[in-house]
Order: sequence, then structure tokens, then C-alpha cells
Amino acid sequence: MKETLFLKNTEAFAESMVRCGIRCHFAYPITPATDVMKYTAAHMADAGGRMVQMESELAVSNALAGYACAGKLGATSTAGPGMTLMQEAIGFMAAGELPCIMLDAMRVGPGDGDIVGAQSTYFQATRGGAHGDYRVIVLAPSCGQEIADLMPLGIKLAFTYRNPVLFVVDGVTCQMTETTTFDEAHDYTADFDTSGWAYTGTGDHPKRFLLTGSYTHEQGYEMNERLRAKYAKIKENEQRWEQSQVEDAEVLVVAFGIHGRMCKELAENFRAEGKRVGYIRPISLWPYPDKAFENLPASVKSILVVEMNHGQMLDDVRLAVSGKVPVHFLGKTGGDIPMCTLADMTREVNKLLEGE
Repeated sequence: MKETLFLKNTEAFAESMVRCGIRCHFAYPITPATDVMKYTAAHMADAGGRMVQMESELAVSNALAGYACAGKLGATSTAGPGMTLMQEAIGFMAAGELPCIMLDAMRVGPGDGDIVGAQSTYFQATRGGAHGDYRVIVLAPSCGQEIADLMPLGIKLAFTYRNPVLFVVDGVTCQMTETTTFDEAHDYTADFDTSGWAYTGTGDHPKRFLLTGSYTHEQGYEMNERLRAKYAKIKENEQRWEQSQVEDAEVLVVAFGIHGRMCKELAENFRAEGKRVGYIRPISLWPYPDKAFENLPASVKSILVVEMNHGQMLDDVRLAVSGKVPVHFLGKTGGDIPMCTLADMTREVNKLLEGE
């Protein structure tokens, strides 16, 4: 039976984890992600699971890796500085092809930065903060409902590709409280067979899993080629985005998260005035939805990228567009209102429509 709850979106993430079968949440408190810990501490045990508060983000990420070695899907939630501390273990999990679910409640940086919301960790999320050629699957929900809708997909992607999956949600969206409708609880983690690679440590069986930090030339080449082929498959099959009114648009607005959510109203406002504006909202940040830009209509004269940073997704849009259309940028990070307002976006789109 479906159930509708009035929750903070961080709490919606926690509720989705529990309902979808995740039974261990490793975490360390950090604003604005601490609400996830509070919620799982109160509710995870009722489902037969545990919220485990570790002594640091380093401990969190390595516990998550160890849990995955046993074939179990764990989760963690953190914010900018915490995500930075986890990078070594995330690289280890990518190399070992270990599945997990993570939340980055994005806030202003660099350094300890500020606790207000931002999209400042886009580069870190999509490029990776550890060394080596690896990728993390990145999903960017824009509201609590989309968090709930994407959680089963995140679990499927984590197990199907044996890869870390990262949800990135700007701190503004995290702190919003809204209604979210959840499907009936289902243990999606039980839908996948891990017996071919999980190491349980019990019984007499051939060694199935061995991960070391050192490789011979032959082993290193084989591992990297296997990862390269896997990432190519993910890039081909797992691009996701939402778009509207693109077919005859003169100006396209591209944004994710809270700004992506605002794009729908922005486009509707312009359409009501007879002005041809459309939008593309990436849902997967890696793989980036390049396909959304492959066959842009000839009517598109300009693209406006809007972010809560100084221009990070901007690079991916420019790469996807490949010089076919001028790409402009509007961004803001930090301050009392750490984002571009609808008025800001409207003003910039009007300039582009007028050819400025």
C-alpha cells in the first residue's frame, strides 16, 4: 500500500532507504545531512537494521566497503567536507566493484566552507576525488518524491554494475519539507544474486573475492580494461533527463536540483507570454545525458546553464553541445540566499531572447 508522508527531503532519503531494503546506515554527523542519521536511528531498527555512527568519515567509508565485500548494500550520508574524507575508500570500492548507496547533501565550499546549500561538489561527484580511472554513478533528484522514485533504481544500478551510486542533493532541497508518496516496502537488495562474488567468510568454498592495492602490469591492465568496458556500457544505457518544450525553443535552460525544479515554472511563464523557452533537467550527472543535446532543433539560438556554483556542470553542457550553440552561464553560491532566484533566471533569459 502506498503511503504519503510530510517529511524533510533528507528524511525522505532515509525513509526510502528503509523501505527499499537497506539495513545498515553508516554515518557521521555533518550539516545538512545529519537529519538522515536522526531518522534512521529512530526507524532503521524497526525494520531489522542498524544506524551505525562511526568515529569519522574515514571510518564510515571503510566500513561501507567492508560491508559491501560481504555482498551487502549499505548506505551513507554526508556533506562536502565529509565526502572529501571518503574519497580514498570510494576509489577502493570502485576498483573492487563494490556496490553502495551514498548521499552528498551539497553545501558551499571549498574547505569547511559554509553550511548553506550549494552545488559546489559537482566536479568531485562526477569526476571523482580519488586517483585512477574510475566513475561513480551520480543521480540528482530535485525533490523528495524523486528521491523516493529513484531509490529502487539506485539500488538496481549499484548491484547490476557493482558500482558505488551517489545521490547529490543541494542543501536547499535537502532542508525543504514536502509531501512524498512512497510505494509499499520492498527489499530490492534481495533481488540480486551476490553469491558469485560476495565473501562471507564461512564454509569451505573457493576464494571468490580478492582485492589488493598492488597489481602486476598484467593485472592492472586487465582491471582497468574491465572497468573501462563497464563504464562505456553505463554511459550508453543509463543517461537520464527530463525535458519540456524543447522542440521549438529559441532558448534552452539547463539546470539540475533546485534550479532544475524551477525551470518548469520558468518555461511555463515564458510560454504564457508567447516566448519560446524550453528546459533540460539532467537526472543522471554521470553518465551525463549527452544524448539530450544530440539533435537540438534549429530553432535553438542560446543555452543558459544555471547552477549554485561558479560553473561546473557548465563544462559538461559545452562538451555535449560541441560548439553548435552558444552556451551562457548564470550562477551563485553562498550568501543569505545561496541560489539564483526565478527573477534572476527570467532576466537572463530575456536578455538572450533579445539577442544580448
